[in-house]
Amino acid sequence: MDLAMAQRLVDRRKAAGLSQEALAAQLGVSRQAVSKWERSESSPDTDNLIALAALYGVSLDELLYGEAANDADDLEDGSADTETADVADEAEDSAEHADCGDKPLVDISLARGIHVIDPNKGEEVHVGWSGIHVTNERKGEEVHVGPGGVHIDTLEDDGYSVRTNDDGTVTIDGETFSSWKEAHDKLDHHGKHFHTKVGRAWNKFPFPALVTLAYLVLGIVYGTWGMGLFLVFLVPIYYAIGDFIDRRHLSKLTECVYPAAAIAWFLYMWLCLGQPHPAWIILITIPIVKALMRWCRKQWKCRKQA
Repeated sequence: MDLAMAQRLVDRRKAAGLSQEALAAQLGVSRQAVSKWERSESSPDTDNLIALAALYGVSLDELLYGEAANDADDLEDGSADTETADVADEAEDSAEHADCGDKPLVDISLARGIHVIDPNKGEEVHVGWSGIHVTNERKGEEVHVGPGGVHIDTLEDDGYSVRTNDDGTVTIDGETFSSWKEAHDKLDHHGKHFHTKVGRAWNKFPFPALVTLAYLVLGIVYGTWGMGLFLVFLVPIYYAIGDFIDRRHLSKLTECVYPAAAIAWFLYMWLCLGQPHPAWIILITIPIVKALMRWCRKQWKCRKQA
């Protein structure tokens, strides 16, 4: 989909007084899908195009090409020739873009603003009348700064979503705070929210410092510098247990504890007992267990939404 049509979708939505979330709800699609349409990353299918045209009260031609299509009898030869030339120019521009390979593509116009796409890095930047929009597809990150405030979304199931509201409040992962200060007080520096006091106290305890101290003591007193390194694997396990205490997500606990335990066991078999084979097989099971746990979470979400 070209940038002009993407901008028309943005203009039509705003003229209708709809947010991306509201439009997505009416069409039965995700907000990310609407966002990709408006950034010309993808095109609506035929059913969604028809629904958009009906919602905005325009024809498909007007939605696709910007102006209502005239009857063939009313077209003048000069305008037809101009349109043909425009199509040819557009095709030539597309060919030029195609020859660029992985070089950044830049589109600058007064109406659409500045649009830069770097296919090599999977990054996209749009600066226009609606604000500044930055997307990184590979990392699944999206940032929008505009008249409506700030919106940050990692676009992942386990990611974070941050946006400011017109009334001065802040919404993080669906939870609204009266101010940034309140959000800061209730969240840690990673944006993680604590549901219980025990979980907050557990995660704020300086466990890595305790592990470092224990490692030094074992090394100095008993000389077990090599074996003491296995204490490092307790750090992710400790915080996974804290997250489980706070959120009661058994799948996330398993997804974190199992890889740490499996890697520690393999290193012990290899470095201490000299038996890397067949101990390495345990490493193959790590992605399987992680995928299984994520599948379980998705199934649980589907059951809760049903």
